[in-house]
Parts: sequence; C-alpha cells; structure tokens
Amino acid sequence: MLHTPGTHRFEDFIADTARAATADDLFGTFTSAMQRFGYDLINFSVPRDLDIPAEFNRTGLLINYPEDWQKHYDEKGLARYDPVLRAAATHHWGFLWSDLEKQQSLDKTQINLMRLAEDAGLNNGIGIPFKGRRAQIAGVALASTERTDACLKDLDLISAYCTQFYAAYKRLYARSDIQTFAVLTPKEEEVLLWVAAGKTDEDIASILTISRNTVDTHMRHIFRKLEVTNRVQAVVKAVMAGIIHP
Repeated sequence: MLHTPGTHRFEDFIADTARAATADDLFGTFTSAMQRFGYDLINFSVPRDLDIPAEFNRTGLLINYPEDWQKHYDEKGLARYDPVLRAAATHHWGFLWSDLEKQQSLDKTQINLMRLAEDAGLNNGIGIPFKGRRAQIAGVALASTERTDACLKDLDLISAYCTQFYAAYKRLYARSDIQTFAVLTPKEEEVLLWVAAGKTDEDIASILTISRNTVDTHMRHIFRKLEVTNRVQAVVKAVMAGIIHP
C-alpha cells in the first residue's frame, strides 16, 4: 500500500536531515521518508565525488538491499553488466528501471540481471542520478519488496528528497578544503524563489515583468554558481545554504 508524505512536508524532511549527526541517522531518516512513497529498499552509491574523501567513493555506500542479493551481486561482478548503474552514469534525470528495457537495447545478460533482481525482491525500481562538477557520478536506487506497483512515480518530488539527502550527506563528510560557491544576486534569488514555488519560466517572466530569455539567463547563472544541473538541485542547495527561504 502506498504511503504519501501527508502531513510530513518536504520542509520537515530538510529539518530532519539537518539534525542528523551521523550517516546512520541520516540514512534512517531518508529510509523512513522513502517508505512513505512505497520504496523500502535503497542503494546510495557514490562512484565518484571529489568533494568527499576517497574512502566514501564507492557503490553501495549506504544500502539495505537483501544480503543474499548483495553477496551474489559482488561475487559475480554484476556491476560490469548492470544497466541501472550505467544509466545512473549517463542520465541527468530520474528514470524507471522498466524504461531501460523499453528505451535501450539491453543484451540478454543485462535483461537476465534485471529478472534476477526482481526474483531477489527488487521491484518497481527507479534511479535518481546526481551530476555535479569534476565529473561527479552518484545516485540513489529505490525499489520495493512488494511486486504490486503501489509506489509513487513522481520523479521530480522523489528527486527533491534524494537531492536533499545527498546534500545533507555531503555536509557531514565534505572535505574541508572545498571552496564554497558564489553568492547569488538579488534577482537570481528572486527567480529561484519562484522556481521553488513551482512556477514555470513563463510564469516567472510574467510575475517579474521580464522576458523568458532573461529568466533562462538567470537560471543558467544560478546553475553555474551553485554547481548544479537542474532546478531541483538548485532549490535544495540554495535552501541548505540559507540563500533562499521558501
């Protein structure tokens, strides 16, 4: 049965993750939030992120997949064939595992791996990749032990939660020598506030009485300064840094 966030708002999730003092605390908070969307199995992987220490650059950094599946996956070296892992390295947006078979030419080995994962209890899977500076590759894979598809498929909303989780994780473990990003201009902050409110570029242009091209220019500047690649990441990072207060 699908459980939606209900009275637990995204702002509450931000506050909860901000209070987490350890990775275990943070992962527990994140797991509880994802269970409300119908996903009880999580794999948080960071193959490459130079902003955090090298020992934290690996797949399965925080994971609660079935132990038998994890053991089989590692012993057989299935990462070499895993289409979900490959998609996380190439996609910039969230995706459904099932779409990989429809949209890509998977070979028999990859298709068999997907079936084995389902047999192991990984159903209704989605992937949320994180892209950033210096060829960063990271992401969250979510699945459900329930075969019945009762999971929320709002990838934008789930991406917001996952991005916030990743931002909180990096706050805990980021290297001390990493430089902070540039400050946004007042107009850029105003544009981003409207983005956080769910407004489109056309809406923002009308509200601020500026052209659509000007809005696009502000967004490109925001992405560059915050070192992000999409709106969800920009809003989450700005909220975490105290730049905007939706």
